[in-house]
Amino acid sequence: MKQSNLDDSIGLNEQHQIILIRFSEIGIKSPKTRRWLTKKLISHIEFVLKNNDIEEFQIENRFSRIFVFSAETDKIVHLLSNFIPGISSISKVYSCKTDFQEITGIIREQFFERLRNHSTFAVKVKRTGKHSFSSVEIAADIGEFILDNINDNNLRVNLTDPEYYLYLEIREGVTYVYDQIAKGLGGLPAGCQGKVLVIISGENEDIANILQLYKRGAITIIYSIKQFSQYPKEYQKAISKLLALQQNLKKTERVIFSSDKQFNVEEVLNYYQKTQSLSIAMSKTIFEDISMKFPTTIPVFVPYLVEDLREEEISIFYN
Repeated sequence: MKQSNLDDSIGLNEQHQIILIRFSEIGIKSPKTRRWLTKKLISHIEFVLKNNDIEEFQIENRFSRIFVFSAETDKIVHLLSNFIPGISSISKVYSCKTDFQEITGIIREQFFERLRNHSTFAVKVKRTGKHSFSSVEIAADIGEFILDNINDNNLRVNLTDPEYYLYLEIREGVTYVYDQIAKGLGGLPAGCQGKVLVIISGENEDIANILQLYKRGAITIIYSIKQFSQYPKEYQKAISKLLALQQNLKKTERVIFSSDKQFNVEEVLNYYQKTQSLSIAMSKTIFEDISMKFPTTIPVFVPYLVEDLREEEISIFYN
């Protein structure tokens, strides 16, 4: 569906916000790999949005950026920034032609009130393509326009430490204007790597391990050393959320395997082979107890020890 049709179908107007998504590690890959990973990321975005009852949206890949057109921008930004790996950052933007009158029209209508709530500001411009002006020149012109048209003697330009940033991203004939940048999870798109069997035991570290693997593109399959129902409800909810985000899991792999018997390595190895996993991950506590019992031919590791995650990345799965 073309953008114009989408605008008609969900009631967007010329100054409706759209969502700009910036790549994470995808951008440094070779062109062929980048195209493949971008398709993976777009597919996963579609999967997560549909699973969260967002029905009317359109995703487009333009200029090494992904754009989402929808009337539910706030909800989508929340999902993109907290639950979808492969994304560096997200902004709600307004778009127009690369024309000074159109750009300043958007700034006047959408950003003047926000500017009036601050005493200092700066305009930051990122420009791609050939233009008759430099980034510094357009930033200076926009800054002058703001000062000339906001009747507030207290408003000043501060290029080193402003209270408020106004951003312009100019890409050939299209300009995007915004003032906020939400951090993404980073990493690689979900499902672009193989399967990893994760042994869980009810520790918070289990959530961190699964999330770390999820951010590296792995498909995580869960083996519990206890019956899953024995764990706290919040822990069960967090594990279930992480599994629900993985579109590449088969129906049988969404079930958390646990044994009625006492934990034994033989059973883990059988399940490892059955699921065709490439490695086994576990918490530090389990690793110290049982890692030596596994054959040396099977990679066994503790993802949580490789890289710490932000506390907010983990806690979101408990809410």
